[in-house]
Amino acid sequence: CANGLLQGNAGWLGNIIVLPEYRRQGIGRAMTEELVQFFQTKRIEHQLLVATEMGERVYRKLGFQAVSYYIFFARQNALPATGPLSSVRGLLPGEEEALFALDKSVTAEKRVPFLQRYLHGAWIHEDPSRRLDGYYLPALGTGFIVATNDTAGLALMRHKVDHGGNVCIVPEQNRVAVDFLRAHGFVETSRAPRMALGGEVAWQPECIYCRGSGFSG
Repeated sequence: CANGLLQGNAGWLGNIIVLPEYRRQGIGRAMTEELVQFFQTKRIEHQLLVATEMGERVYRKLGFQAVSYYIFFARQNALPATGPLSSVRGLLPGEEEALFALDKSVTAEKRVPFLQRYLHGAWIHEDPSRRLDGYYLPALGTGFIVATNDTAGLALMRHKVDHGGNVCIVPEQNRVAVDFLRAHGFVETSRAPRMALGGEVAWQPECIYCRGSGFSG
């Protein structure tokens, strides 16, 4: 199987899976080529994926290039909770559009239909003027966190960790998030390349404090 996800001018390839007994027969490559051609017919300029060690070789042969890396962290030591933060609260009805606008400004993708599936249990951070400047979606993969500044990003990371978040995946460019995790009992377990065909989108990786899932960045 193989999945393709359209996000405006970006197309994500993901979940390209071949049973072990059928590998090394060109099946994975054929499915990847089919997705690439499909996106080309849709005039998608940026084709993106996060590669496993097994798949990276195939993607490189098809023209994909590594544009950055995600760092995977797992909690090694349990730390005491820090208590509730007054700046972090649940998402209220009517605030969805602000969340969607923030997401687009950071990811450079049109992801409203995708994000709408994961708004239940969403948390946001407010700046001093009561403006939404970060959000956390626990229901999306490992718990997607986006923020426009470190104050919001770190507050939402603290909230995630305090409520049992034991896995975090962050872009290598977000050194603040990396340092936070290392200082709070997390250890690096692996890295995975984010790869692009047709060039990278104009995203802001320093504003992503935890990746949601591999098939959508």
